[in-house]
Amino acid sequence: MADVKWIKIVTDIFDDEKMYAIECMPDGKDIELIWFKILCLAGKCNQNGFLIINPKLAYTDEMLAKIFRMDIGVVQRALEVFQNLEMIEVVDNAYMVANWLIYQSGDRLEEIKEKNRIRQKRYRDSQKTKAIEEQSNVTNNVTDNVTNNVFPSYSYISNSNISNFLYLIDNSNEEYIEYINNHIELKECIGDWFRYKDGKKPKSNNHYDTEIGITKLLKQIYNRCLENGINAVIQVIEESIGSNYQGIIWDKLKNIEKSAKSKPTLADKWGLNDDEG
Repeated sequence: MADVKWIKIVTDIFDDEKMYAIECMPDGKDIELIWFKILCLAGKCNQNGFLIINPKLAYTDEMLAKIFRMDIGVVQRALEVFQNLEMIEVVDNAYMVANWLIYQSGDRLEEIKEKNRIRQKRYRDSQKTKAIEEQSNVTNNVTDNVTNNVFPSYSYISNSNISNFLYLIDNSNEEYIEYINNHIELKECIGDWFRYKDGKKPKSNNHYDTEIGITKLLKQIYNRCLENGINAVIQVIEESIGSNYQGIIWDKLKNIEKSAKSKPTLADKWGLNDDEG
């Protein structure tokens, strides 16, 4: 999950016999890099060391190769080495980092989870209240129109993008919806985009007037996250809002890959600037 931004690394990690054995392999440097990518991913997943998107969907070799931006053959070779060295295990067809509590404190994670559970509940309650008020207004308008023998044409649940979005994520079990629900920062960013579109004029040109329109955008965001990473996608959406664009400018992902995304500082890489760490 996006709310955990740190893992613990001891200073003598490279003195460990397993790390030494890996470095002595012909492809040891690549395997070593994959190990740290796996640790970071496990921290993001926040599932006690499991590399899973949600309880129903685990990361496959192909998915890991894609998000690590590495050749699948190298990733599969690394996973085999890690299993042989008992650094990872396969449990219920999902990869899991062995001895995960070495890298993250269970008590600290529970504290973070509880804080985010409360924060998410407050956010959902406030958004549901807004959605109920907006839906009430729609219902009243429809009632007035029917009384006057005017039958409006509208689709989905309301003429509010944010209301339709919240309705969808609370009433769908699709894989991409569960992914968004499991990443709070991403979901809030998407919500900001729909509220931004609700506020643009003319309203008729900025309304995703069908369920297909919203689901198509959410699937696109989901695929971009898997390909480019959640942080990059959030940055592009926020820049599109800040620049008052009509749509999300996905071409900006290329610039992120070429600039800041490709040159993270050590503090950014290990989350040392995060207050939670």
